Amino acid sequence: MIVAVLCTACHSEERQIKEVAYEYGMATANYRIEDAEKYCTAETRETTMVMARSLLAMVDSTYIASDTPATIEITSVHRTSDTTAIAHYHKLTPRKDFTDSLSLRRREGKWLVNMPL
Repeated sequence: MIVAVLCTACHSEERQIKEVAYEYGMATANYRIEDAEKYCTAETRETTMVMARSLLAMVDSTYIASDTPATIEITSVHRTSDTTAIAHYHKLTPRKDFTDSLSLRRREGKWLVNMPL
């Protein structure tokens, strides 16, 4: 019974990590910085998202239109500790096709993307 409970908890954690990584990835890939911020640690919001907003303000709307819609597939999740994980993903847009990863941290029981500058 203990093993079943532990397996359920692990799957639940992995599902949470995948969901956060997916939502953050879809938002950033589609240039929705405000939506992405919901899935970030405070450090990431205060650094990476501030820079992303500044850079996005300089991007021509025709470029954004030519690079959307984007899709994200979370290909794997690796928990590196009780509070850290890496989510690998594949991103496909009309202009790009690549694979990368996101770092996540568990803060106050929630998994959040942690990619501060």
